[in-house]
Amino acid sequence: MLEIKCPRWVYLSSMGENSLPFHYELLKCFEEHPDIRLAFQPGTFQMKFGKEKLKGIYKRTDLFFSNKEEAQRILETEEGDMKKLLKGVASIGPKIVVITDGVKGAYSYDGHEMLSMRLYPDPAPPLERTGAGDAFSSTFTAALALGKSVREAMIWAPVNPMSVVQHIGARAGLLTRLEIEEFLKKAPADYEPKIIG
Repeated sequence: MLEIKCPRWVYLSSMGENSLPFHYELLKCFEEHPDIRLAFQPGTFQMKFGKEKLKGIYKRTDLFFSNKEEAQRILETEEGDMKKLLKGVASIGPKIVVITDGVKGAYSYDGHEMLSMRLYPDPAPPLERTGAGDAFSSTFTAALALGKSVREAMIWAPVNPMSVVQHIGARAGLLTRLEIEEFLKKAPADYEPKIIG
């Protein structure tokens, strides 16, 4: 019989409109397995459920992702200041908060340090941006799972979306770890996170 080992990470994202009970069952599983780390990128219905109904998930989240508009929706605010948005999301539970803002790049907060990170330079104008956010967040999560720091993950994460937007669709252009590392060797000298708070 095949033995399935407990995962080190669970990546939770878009679920259907009837999935609220599943979230509660998942939370019970996390309580039984406190070593599992949770990356959470809320989808449409998870945002509709509201932060109160999913407060257990938010509090259990190790790594949170959203874009700026989604963070505003979750927090029920029109606040545009990125530092306040990062702290606002952190206040509902996630240990590490990452918010993307289109061509302005990405921002992170780990409870101690706030960072901003620009996009990795495009080799040519993007064909389309489908899948760029997912490529960013999955690469960031993989970097942490590999033992990288938040700062290193902020450097890794923009590389995959740069490649994805050079193709049509969300999967074409996804890079392997070795390919990401090769792009990082060719990165501009100023391609590094900046402390913003």
